[in-house]
Amino acid sequence: MKTGDELVAGTSIKLDSPIMYLKGVGPKRAELLGKLGIFTVQDLLFHFPVRYEDRTRVMTISEVEVDNVAVVRARVKSTSVAPRGRGRRRVFEVAFADKTGVLRASWFNFSEKALKSRFSIGSEWIVSGKVTINRYRGSKIIVHPDTEKVEKVEDGESLSLGCVAPVYPLTDGLSQKAVRKIVRTALDLAESIEDFVPRYLNEKYNLPPLNESVRRVHWPDSSSDLSRLGRFQAPEQKKLIFNEFFLVQSGLALKRNIARKEQKGSALKAGPELMGKIKSIFPFRLTDAQERVLMEIAGDVGKDRPMNRLLQGDVGSGKTAVALGAALIAVWNRKQAAIMAPTEILATQHYRNITQLLRKTKVEVVLLTSGSAGRKEAYANIADGTTHIAIGTHALIQSDVKFHDLGLVVVDEQHRFGVMQRAELMKKGIRPHTLIMTATPIPRTLAMTLYGDLDVSVIDQQPPGRAPITTTIIGPAQRSAAISIIQDQVAMGRQAYIVYPLVEESEKLELKAATTMFERFSTGDFAGLRVGLSHGRMKSSEKEEVMERFSKGEVDILVSTTVIEVGVDQPNATVMMVEHADRFGLSQLHQLRGRVGRSHHRSYCLLMADTYPGSPAWERLRVMEKTMDGFTIAEADLDQRGAGDFFGSRQSGLPEFRIGDILRDYKILAEARKAAFKLVDNDPHLGKPEHSILRRALKERWKHKFELGDIG
Repeated sequence: MKTGDELVAGTSIKLDSPIMYLKGVGPKRAELLGKLGIFTVQDLLFHFPVRYEDRTRVMTISEVEVDNVAVVRARVKSTSVAPRGRGRRRVFEVAFADKTGVLRASWFNFSEKALKSRFSIGSEWIVSGKVTINRYRGSKIIVHPDTEKVEKVEDGESLSLGCVAPVYPLTDGLSQKAVRKIVRTALDLAESIEDFVPRYLNEKYNLPPLNESVRRVHWPDSSSDLSRLGRFQAPEQKKLIFNEFFLVQSGLALKRNIARKEQKGSALKAGPELMGKIKSIFPFRLTDAQERVLMEIAGDVGKDRPMNRLLQGDVGSGKTAVALGAALIAVWNRKQAAIMAPTEILATQHYRNITQLLRKTKVEVVLLTSGSAGRKEAYANIADGTTHIAIGTHALIQSDVKFHDLGLVVVDEQHRFGVMQRAELMKKGIRPHTLIMTATPIPRTLAMTLYGDLDVSVIDQQPPGRAPITTTIIGPAQRSAAISIIQDQVAMGRQAYIVYPLVEESEKLELKAATTMFERFSTGDFAGLRVGLSHGRMKSSEKEEVMERFSKGEVDILVSTTVIEVGVDQPNATVMMVEHADRFGLSQLHQLRGRVGRSHHRSYCLLMADTYPGSPAWERLRVMEKTMDGFTIAEADLDQRGAGDFFGSRQSGLPEFRIGDILRDYKILAEARKAAFKLVDNDPHLGKPEHSILRRALKERWKHKFELGDIG
C-alpha cells in the first residue's frame, strides 16, 4: 500500500483518490475543501468557477471607475486600522499605489496581525472588486476585494497576470490562489473523466468533448469568449450543464419507467355517465380548467398502472373539488380514497366541505386527526370498508389504520410532507393511484427537476364571481392608513387577518410578534373589537376553537403566525395585513394573500415593510403589487431566492448542481429532459453498450436518490 507521501510525489493519483493526496493539499486543506463538498480529485475538477476576471488587460488606478469591477496591479503603500466611530466596527485599510494614483481596500472581521503580515509594505498585488466611494474620505475604495500576490508558478506561467483568471466559490481559510494552484495540478487527470452522455447525443446537440470542456471552463485560453463565459453561454459550459441535467433526468425517467412497467394497478372505470353524476354533485359549475384536469385524472386511473399525477393550482382555484371528483371515481369503483393534509385545520376544512357536498349521497366520510374522538370506531369502519373516504393528517399513516381496499391517495400541500410519509400512506393499499396537490405554484423549470417522473396538471383558472384583491406595500410612515382600512372593513361587517413571522418577541430580531401585538391591538387600535390569536405553539384544541369562532364570524380580527397560510377558508375575510412582509418569500406572501378575495367583496392585501421605496427589499415586493399570477410570482421567487431555498428549507430533495442553474439554463434543461426520457423509453434497462457508462453513473451517484432499485 502506498503512503500519502508516495501518492503525492508519484503518479498513483486517480479521479477517485482522496483530495488530501493531491499535491499542494494535505490534511488541513482537505478539511477546508470538504466544506465545499470536495472530497476526491474528481470533486475538485467539477468545482467550477462562478465568474472570471480578465487579467490580460489590467488597468491603472487612474482608469478605475466607480460602480465598475476593477482589476489593478499595485504595491502596498500603507496599512492602518481605522475606528468607525461610536458603536461602529473597526476596519482594516490598505492603500495600494501605482504610478497613477492610490486605491484603498478595506476589511471587516479581521485579524490585525495576520493582515499586516500579509500586506507587507512594498509587496505587489493583483486587487480586484467593485469600486465604490468612501463616504468619509471621498476616495475610491474596494470593500473585501479579491487579492492575489504577484508570483510565478513553477513552470514560469503566472496565475495572476496575462490570463483569464477563474474565480471559485470559497470557504474561510481558502484563497483563490490556493484553489487555482491545486486545480491546475488536477487538470492533468481530466483526460480520464468518462462521459456518460452517448456520442450520438453529443453530436446531435453539438456538444464539445467532456475532457476539453472541463479544462477550458477551469482555465480559458486566449481564444475563449469571456463575455459568453461570464453569462454561462460558452459551448464548454453548455456541455457541463447538459451533463448535470441529463444525469438527473435519466434517473427520473428510469424511476418513472420502473413504476409504470413493474407496477400493476387497478383500472377504474370513469365513463361519461359517471363523470356526469360526479359533476351534478357540485352546486356550482366546474371551471373549464377543473373539468380538463378531472378528465386527465379519469384517463390516468382508467389504465392498469398506478396514476402518479401532480396537480398544481393557485390559491382558491378549486383543487379540492377536483380531488373529490377523483375520490368519487374510486368510490363508484368500490374502492376507498384517502386525503391527507398537513394540518388539522386544513384536514377539518376538507372534511366539512366534502361532507356538505355529499350530504345527499350514501358516501361515508370520516375525519382522522391526532385530536379526533372515536378513533377506534373510525379504524373499524375504515378496515371493513364502511368508510369510503378517509380525510386526515399524518394520523392516516399510523399502524392502527388499515384500509379495506384503498384505491386512491390524495396528498395535499405535498411539500409539507416527507417522502417517507407519502410512501407510508401509499403502502396502505395495493399500488393505489396517487394525486399530489400543491397550492404553491412551482415554476415549470423546478417542477421538471423535482417531479420529472410525474405527470403534471395545472388549474389555471379562478372560479367566477371573485372580487379583485388590491395589494399595497406600506412603509412605517403609512401604518395608520393600514389600520384604518381594517377598522373600516370590520365596521362593514367584514373580517381581517394580521400575520407575523414570530410567535414571541425576539431579542436578536427586532420584529413585532403575534402574542405581543395581540395584546396591544386588543387594548389599542382595535379596542372594543373581537380580536383572536392563533399560532403554532398553541394546543390543537385551542387553535381549532379560535379558527371555529373566526369561521363563524365571532372573531373580527385574527392575529396569527403563518399557521393560517393554508387551511382557512373564510369568504367574509377581506383584509390580509402581513407585518415584516420583507422577511417572507414571495410565494409565501402569495399563499397568505389567497386567504382573502374569496367572495364578491373587494379585498386588500397590505404588505407592511420595514424598508423604503427604491430599496432592493421594496422592489422585490413590487412583484406582489404587479401580478396575481402565482406562477409569475413563483418564477420571481425562484430567481431571487434560489432553487434550494424555494420551499423555505432544503428538505425538498432538489439535487445540488455544481454549474447548472434551472432558471438560467431552462432551455438546456428542456433539451436534457427530452433526450434522457427518449433514451430510457428506447432502452428501459440501459442495456445497450453505448449506455453502459450512463448505467454505471446512475448506479453510483443516484441509485438512492431516485429509489432505482437494482439497476446494476
